[in-house]
Amino acid sequence: MNIGGPFYDASRRKSPKKWYLSYFLPKKHPDGTVILVDGKTVLERKRPYYASEEDAAADKPAILAQYASAGASSCGGVLTRDQAAEFELAKSIAPEASLADLARFWRAHHPLQAVVRVSAAADLFLAATKARLGETAGYEDLKSRVGMFVDAFGERIPETISRGEFLRWLDSKPAKWRGVSRLAPSGRSILNLKQSACRFFNWMRAQEPAFVTHNPAGGITRAQLPKIAANEIRFLSLEEVGSYLRAAERYDPELVAHEVIQLLAGVRADDEMANFSGDFVFAATREIEIPASIAKKDRRDVINTLEPVFWEWWAVYGRKGILRPPNYANRWRRVRILAGMTRRDGAAAADALAGESVFRLQIRPDLKPFLASWPWNARRRTFCTYHVAKYQSSDKTALILRHDGDVSTLHNSYRGRGVTQEQGAAFFDLRPPRVARPLLAGGARPPRGIVRFRLEDAEEKRESGKLAG
Repeated sequence: MNIGGPFYDASRRKSPKKWYLSYFLPKKHPDGTVILVDGKTVLERKRPYYASEEDAAADKPAILAQYASAGASSCGGVLTRDQAAEFELAKSIAPEASLADLARFWRAHHPLQAVVRVSAAADLFLAATKARLGETAGYEDLKSRVGMFVDAFGERIPETISRGEFLRWLDSKPAKWRGVSRLAPSGRSILNLKQSACRFFNWMRAQEPAFVTHNPAGGITRAQLPKIAANEIRFLSLEEVGSYLRAAERYDPELVAHEVIQLLAGVRADDEMANFSGDFVFAATREIEIPASIAKKDRRDVINTLEPVFWEWWAVYGRKGILRPPNYANRWRRVRILAGMTRRDGAAAADALAGESVFRLQIRPDLKPFLASWPWNARRRTFCTYHVAKYQSSDKTALILRHDGDVSTLHNSYRGRGVTQEQGAAFFDLRPPRVARPLLAGGARPPRGIVRFRLEDAEEKRESGKLAG
């Protein structure tokens, strides 16, 4: 804003105020809006008078400060006609926002430098996470949830995503999945989705240079998300556990060691069993070691307070090397189906189907419920439920499950209700019976290779025990 003067007005020699300043301002309507003609701002001249030249000069800084805060141009003078027109147009489009906010929004969406978009940043984030954690179940879950975020915002610049927009996206999940009951997200699913996005944004903020300066997923409280339903913990009944272990022995004994490590020792299925080796089990000292390389919390753990029945099973079916056998998922489904058949129709009916492949078994409508009825995380939750019931105390169980702090996590996530102390004792009295000829998939044929050697060795030990007795 340019202010001319002070000037002397000779025509006002007899007036007490002879000195004046001269500058131009946009002319306004009575309501305060700028007058425009053909889209251009109409200017009017201002000439305030002063008693002396010194008074006029002293008032210049005050005028500049007043009109600079009220809308002076970047060059220090009043707005040009084009600038005033742009100002009025911008305010008419978004009257609730300041021009500074509008400018920041524009720069965020049109940065001066090259930027990494959400999809590219997600690829880098997942690659870094995979290199750090490996292809664990936790990594796969994170990959799936971040993938959902990328599906919605992949082509966006991370800096342009606001918290309100992120919350609206979370809120859209139930509506998007409505009608597909098995995919309908629970409150827990939405919370997990929010936490995965939060991890992603925190990673982007930590980069050099940072991909984003804020985290729209951070600071969102539980009150802003769907309520998490407190569902009852589901676990296997004594009958289900018994039939399941017997089915594993009878129809696929190579699975047994992998299963009893979870059912009778509570080792985590998702995080630790994929790479669990029989070399981690030390029968001589009655210990199981969970190396840091496979442990959920990346630290070495030792379990040394297991029930005697676990060691009886291990003596029969334990072996060195990775316990998860080839084609594990299909073999596990087959055993679950045959276990359900045994409970419903008897062992003879299950034996009659033992030669069928899992692909034939699982398409039969009458057998599908045996797969669907298996509870989530059933083996660890079953172990926890019966162990607490037997000892009527959670402290010992929490030590085996390797829970830090108090036992609230155990009660909230792993222990089911309705099991008596007698049932708890009975669970840890399920001993391995003798199975001479397992019925494997593909036909009732004699066991071969290492399976036959283990069975023969186990039979010799049992016979020796009988003779000694």
